[in-house]
Formats: sequence, structure tokens, C-alpha cells
Amino acid sequence: MKTSTPLPMPSASELVAIGKILRPHGVRGEMRTLILTDFPDRFFDTQEVFFLSPDRKKVKRFELVNARYHANWILLKFAGIDTPEAVSEYRHWLITVPQDELVELEEGEYWHFQLEGLQVEDENGQQLGTLKEVVETPGHDLYAVQPPRGKEILIPAVKEFILSVDLDSGKMVVRLPQIFE
Repeated sequence: MKTSTPLPMPSASELVAIGKILRPHGVRGEMRTLILTDFPDRFFDTQEVFFLSPDRKKVKRFELVNARYHANWILLKFAGIDTPEAVSEYRHWLITVPQDELVELEEGEYWHFQLEGLQVEDENGQQLGTLKEVVETPGHDLYAVQPPRGKEILIPAVKEFILSVDLDSGKMVVRLPQIFE
């Protein structure tokens, strides 16, 4: 892969995880990596990434020199990481890219980090709480909304229940499923 002008060192809050380092693979510094992106082919086009420590306090830049699929994983090789011991130093670190390098989504599609933290209200303007987490399930995602008091509300992430999303104002308007009415 080609090298380019180094990216500026971003802060942890500016990074989005696309993979997680699991363990060494072989003896030449390849690492078995859990894919955390809906667009895994991006590993074949990405030149530089940032490793983010599990405590989110350390960020290190690395040049990606090779990527290949292996079973349900992707095996990655980075410049300067040439032994299993070197890979082990980064076990459980996240492989990240700056937010501005994310794959562009279709209109009406959002990254989880864009939705988490939005204020959620129902179609009548009643505040329900804050979207704390996007829960991935086999059928469809669920939005976990934490009200100021009380139990978490799970809202299916489907058009029937999500009426609008306004990232600029930080607000989502939903129609609650009948079980909440």
C-alpha cells in the first residue's frame, strides 16, 4: 500500500473503531482482528490508522501494509510490528480512523456514535430521555433510551417508530410502540 502525508494526531474522541486487535497470527507480526465496521473492504484501501488503548488514553499511528480475510476475521500487518510479541503489546487495542474518513452513508443512515447522546422525544413533544446506546440484534437495531428517572426504554430502529433525526439540533422524534402507550 502507498504511503501518504501523515495524518495529524487526533484525540480519542475524534476516532471511530473499525477493528479490535485480538491476538498474533503466525510469526511475522500479523494480527487477528475483529471487524467492527459494516465496510470491511475499507481495510484494503486504508493506509494509516490509529491504535487506541483500551483505557482510551494512548493513541498511536501505524501504517497498514497488508490485509487479508481469514475465516471470520481479518488479518492485518502493520509497519514496525514484526513479531508475535510486538502484536501482543497491542492486544485488545482498537484500530480506529478519524470520523472524517468514515464511509459516506445513504441519506437517513447514521453511525452509532452520531445517534448516541441525542435527546429523544415522542411525537407529542414529551421528552423521553437520552439515547444511550444502539443495541445490535439480528432483526434490527434497538435504541436504548434512558429517561431522567425510571427504566430504560428500547425502541426498534425502524421507520415505523423513528419519525425524525436531527443531528444539528441533537434531537430524535419517535413513535412509541403500543406496549408503552
